[in-house]
Amino acid sequence: MEKAKSIITFVDNLLGKFRKVFLNIFTVLLLMLITLGIFGSLGSLFESDEIETEDQILYLEPNGVIVDKAINRNDLFEEFEIFGSSTNQIELENILKVINNAGTDDDLKAIYLDVDGLSAYFTSALKIADALYKARENGKEIIAYTSGLGTTNYLIASQANEVILEKDAYGSVLPFGFSRVRQYQKDFFENIKVDMNVYAAGDFKSGPEGFTRNDMSETDRLAWVEFVTPVWEKYKAMMETGRGFDSGTIQYIGDNYHLLATENGGDDNETALATGLVDKLMTKQEIRNYMIEKFGSEEDYEWPEGITGREYLSTLKDEKTSKKEQRAQDKNKIAVIHVEGAIVTGGIDFNTAGSGGIVKNINKARDDESVKGIILRVNSPGGDVYASSMITNALEEFQSTGRPVYTSMGDIAASGGVWVTTTSEEIWAEDTTLTGSIGVYSIIPDVSPLENWAGINYDGVSMTKAGDIYDLSRGMNEELNKQFRENTENFYREFVTKVADNREMEYSEVLKFAGGRIWRGDTALELGLVDKLGSLDDAIDSMVTKLELEDYKVFSYNTEVEFEFDLNLLIQNKLPSQIQDLLNEISGLNRMLLSGEDRYVVAYCFDCGFKNFE
Repeated sequence: MEKAKSIITFVDNLLGKFRKVFLNIFTVLLLMLITLGIFGSLGSLFESDEIETEDQILYLEPNGVIVDKAINRNDLFEEFEIFGSSTNQIELENILKVINNAGTDDDLKAIYLDVDGLSAYFTSALKIADALYKARENGKEIIAYTSGLGTTNYLIASQANEVILEKDAYGSVLPFGFSRVRQYQKDFFENIKVDMNVYAAGDFKSGPEGFTRNDMSETDRLAWVEFVTPVWEKYKAMMETGRGFDSGTIQYIGDNYHLLATENGGDDNETALATGLVDKLMTKQEIRNYMIEKFGSEEDYEWPEGITGREYLSTLKDEKTSKKEQRAQDKNKIAVIHVEGAIVTGGIDFNTAGSGGIVKNINKARDDESVKGIILRVNSPGGDVYASSMITNALEEFQSTGRPVYTSMGDIAASGGVWVTTTSEEIWAEDTTLTGSIGVYSIIPDVSPLENWAGINYDGVSMTKAGDIYDLSRGMNEELNKQFRENTENFYREFVTKVADNREMEYSEVLKFAGGRIWRGDTALELGLVDKLGSLDDAIDSMVTKLELEDYKVFSYNTEVEFEFDLNLLIQNKLPSQIQDLLNEISGLNRMLLSGEDRYVVAYCFDCGFKNFE
């Protein structure tokens, strides 16, 4: 026994020493990284920050997701690029600022464009494409190079003077329009003996159809086709203008691509060249040499001298104002509050409009007497009804001080994204904004049939009848089923009532365009769901005019997310890009539907899912 104790003691001491050594090594490495970071920062203070733009190429290679407001992360590992970075966010305002200024900047020789890594929704993509077209019309040469493009990214690249496709790439240029394909799992859940109790309010509320059907409903098909067809017409017109095609060419290529590819031996890249979708096929070495031939290079085998989009952005300074003007502006501020991503409770994060963080920002504006009004900038497919109500409650409190709230809808403002606008005095949307989807639903999975099949049973006693009714371990019952249905319908009535009150309409009028149906911004204007069509700047100008402000300042609250060490995030960054994209897309939904809290009713638009619109 003593011998066994001594062995255990020896092993324990050895492990203790090992832990100390490991912690010491880790601490030293961490301190070294921090020290290097500090010295790097100090060194940058003595370096010139001036970036030369004369006779440079602007290498515009955006890689990330277009957003209204980027989320800053206090992430040590990301700062030093130890495990790779999380999803890159590119603010729409910044990329438009770069393109618009570059288009009229005589110092820049040309723009080299690569949008392979860019993700953008309809409205944002159309704005970027239009900015590039104007830059080209202003005489700025734009050369686009790609390893393969889908519809939206080709829309952007097609505005270049030349589109060059990588010769040996597996991808190609395939602008085949929009499609929306989803899984329908009714038979699957029946086969695994899981009852998906779905309560949907609204004939067009198609979000939960994947659980209740094996195919697309006619109402879903109708709403989707009517929404997207005019957007596709806009895309085709811009692509055809950019490429100098006759009207109808893009549709013809999409409808007959299988035949066109056969004529070119099944080679997608040769088909893209033969149809005029691209101008040339080049390897990466050939495109480099082509750029050198056109613009020169100081060294052999080196690309022409140039600057990145981020570097160019840093040279674009705002107009200087006098201290007197600054003091006047600081007394009259317009706060832009962003609601971006799935609406859930908690903090703000990428693709997550956390009501806790948003309410905090609204309260900051409430307590700041220099803030004369709020512009609610919505880019959200909706989410948790409770979280949406928290936001409107805070906005109503702000408005009780006599200050206005306007809404500016971006790419998406649907379902819960409409709910949060129902206190606004004026609502603006873009003509291609995806909005509407006024409806709610709840989903309650019941695994008791599966457990019974597997031989797992539950039994017990309760002091009240409610204790039995609300215990789902023994399966869904008639009383609870009725309550969930009535609860969902009550939330729907509340939603429609809020919209009716805000829009100064009869309840019956709103019912005609509610029902969970999606609408484009231009149609929403005709229906009275929004007041005017225009950009965020237009909404700001409208508020400034109403408030009769001469000197004012527009600002938004920066959001920093504290770093939390999460092994799952590290693993995710090593997964294939397709899986990472999917995880990023549903990050908000994980918090909304899969948390341990009782969030039963949601106002979310599954029609708005980004990956459905390739």
